[in-house]
Amino acid sequence: MLSPYTKPVMKSPNRPPVGTNPRGKPLGGNGATRKIPEKIDRKIPVNFSKKELERLRKKYGNKLKIEKVELYSWDIPPIKMLATLFIVERIYLGRKLIAQATHPELPKRGQIGNRLRSWIISLKNQFAGSYEKVAEHIEDLTGETFSQQAIKDCVHRTGEELEPEYMELGAELREAEVIGGDTSSWRVDGINYILWLFCTISLVYIHIDKSKARKIISKILGNNFEGVFKSDCAPEYQKFAEWFQKCFGHLLRSTYTYSMENPKKDIVLLHRWLTNLFNEMTDFLKEDPPPDKREKMYNYFDGKLEDIINHNWKSKWAIRIVKNRLVKFRNDWCTAILFPGVSLTNNDTESHIRTAIPTRKMLGGHRTEEGAEYYAITQSMILTWRLRGLSAYHEMIKKFEELNSEFVFN
Repeated sequence: MLSPYTKPVMKSPNRPPVGTNPRGKPLGGNGATRKIPEKIDRKIPVNFSKKELERLRKKYGNKLKIEKVELYSWDIPPIKMLATLFIVERIYLGRKLIAQATHPELPKRGQIGNRLRSWIISLKNQFAGSYEKVAEHIEDLTGETFSQQAIKDCVHRTGEELEPEYMELGAELREAEVIGGDTSSWRVDGINYILWLFCTISLVYIHIDKSKARKIISKILGNNFEGVFKSDCAPEYQKFAEWFQKCFGHLLRSTYTYSMENPKKDIVLLHRWLTNLFNEMTDFLKEDPPPDKREKMYNYFDGKLEDIINHNWKSKWAIRIVKNRLVKFRNDWCTAILFPGVSLTNNDTESHIRTAIPTRKMLGGHRTEEGAEYYAITQSMILTWRLRGLSAYHEMIKKFEELNSEFVFN
């Protein structure tokens, strides 16, 4: 975590200063209460004891009126490990095993069932649990003990079994028209690696590799991606796609930080002009305009950007932003105006990549390349299911049931 002395006064130019935004719902906001459940699992009467009633009547007299009200609570049932004995038919030819009958709940390998497997992956990926902590948590809740090696083997089996689904995500990614990309540092056995994350409107794809070079993008998307690629201004995001959209959020955060540090320089004016341009383009995109209007307004906004670039900037901070951002990526700032489904920022990709940060910070990444690979597979599936409005926990159970039901014979 950065020292507070090195942080800018404001984390984002479009938010109030740090410490000034009150907690909780804003004044005038709608109230938020849970809906009455359609199904009641338990109904428990809660009554006063005779001793409590006598004490109240002695203090307040006999005119007390007793009424009954309905109050609801939500809870989970006691968690108990479910041990199942499967009586399984096998077919042999002589002494050679030819085939074994299948059942959706019978694991193909190991003894950890579908729901427990999905729970373990949730603890590992979404809550950054170590093998030791996962085993302790399961024992605390169920009283059943599993070794760290058993948890590790379960995680690795899951990654191996979900790999075909993960490969399908990669194929679907290459067919997308709009893709966002971002990277984060990663550690594998103490060595610096890179976590690459790509996302569309309906999927998330993670790849962990030693390299941060453009060859990784070519490996995943090919050398000639025909759609729009959204990203920050990192040098690896160039020359592989037909269209690019650079993130205005990164641009405005940079100009804002410089303007706060140099309030009397023309960087303040640059930040104001770029903010106005961003807000104007954002309002235009909210209208979901038709193609002809998009082309017309693209020329209008691109002309405004040209005027900003050609202004006679004096301060080194303004010159740096104009030269290294606006000019270097001259044709990549207004692409969203031309294409539906493209946003001016890369916020969605950054939101997805933040889910990996607890694993990086709390566990230090992974000890083996296999562990990193299986994390990329399972986390890609989890984030994709969530992005599609599905429960990652239940979808993973369904996938295990499908895999367990596949009949295989030698």
